[in-house]
Amino acid sequence: MKKIKPYSAVTYTLDYSKNILELREKIIEDENYILGLDTKKEDQKDYLTNKYIHYRNKHLYYDLILRHEFGKSLLGNWSSKIYEDLYEKGWVMYRQDYSLTPTVHSDIEHAYIDFFHIHFDTYFPTHISLNSKIANNNYQQCRLAYFNQAYYICAQGLFPVIEYLHKVVGKFDGTSIFKIKENFDKTKDQVESITQPFKTNIDFYIKLIDNVNSLIKDHIFSKSIENDEEPIIINRNRLSHGIFTREISKKDCLQLFSIIMVLKGLNDIIEADSRRKLIVEELKNIELSLQKIQKEKKVA
Repeated sequence: MKKIKPYSAVTYTLDYSKNILELREKIIEDENYILGLDTKKEDQKDYLTNKYIHYRNKHLYYDLILRHEFGKSLLGNWSSKIYEDLYEKGWVMYRQDYSLTPTVHSDIEHAYIDFFHIHFDTYFPTHISLNSKIANNNYQQCRLAYFNQAYYICAQGLFPVIEYLHKVVGKFDGTSIFKIKENFDKTKDQVESITQPFKTNIDFYIKLIDNVNSLIKDHIFSKSIENDEEPIIINRNRLSHGIFTREISKKDCLQLFSIIMVLKGLNDIIEADSRRKLIVEELKNIELSLQKIQKEKKVA
């Protein structure tokens, strides 16, 4: 039986993306190896030792995901007047690992629009790891519409993706009528319960939850009739009923893409923390099994 080795090539920076990908490949390879073993023929101590190291690697994998996500918030500054002004215009700054300043020819909002447009693939990936193939396909079609400057089609398609992710993050159980304008009370509790990998507070993510909720309730999914003043922030009701008097722009779409990334990011850290806690329990069970084998050998 080969010995599974602990993953040790860890960098000590805020960007763990390379380590996460490397460790994921190792975990998949080791998982297949363990599943292929005939446990009746293998030495139980060696088998459990391998399994223990494998689960330690899995624990590290989810820990690195959390470190990677939380590391972004260390660079954030939610007290900045710039971010508050952008939020008033419909933006949620879900990542703080970039910093821009306006040029002589543009204001800060246009600087962010240009930045997100140029680096679209970096900040809005092709796959957002949804459990629903339909929702993920819808998202990918919206990306295609965006690249073809079909902004109306793109925005219209992003609304159901936002609703789907809102259900996932809010742990909607399907037993009642879904109302997207309800608060993320459960989500706040889950985020606040995460054991943080850095000695920082959780305000960055709580602020994201509050901002997304506010935009959804007061602007994007709010009621708006034809005689109302034309809103500067995109509104689903006006878009779906054809009562917008202005063209839908790439700014509108980028704002919706940003909300999707907030919801995805929140779900990622909640799921990573949940799986990490389950692995801790599994490690305890393996340790007990190894201790039992050790005692039985002493008695023999």
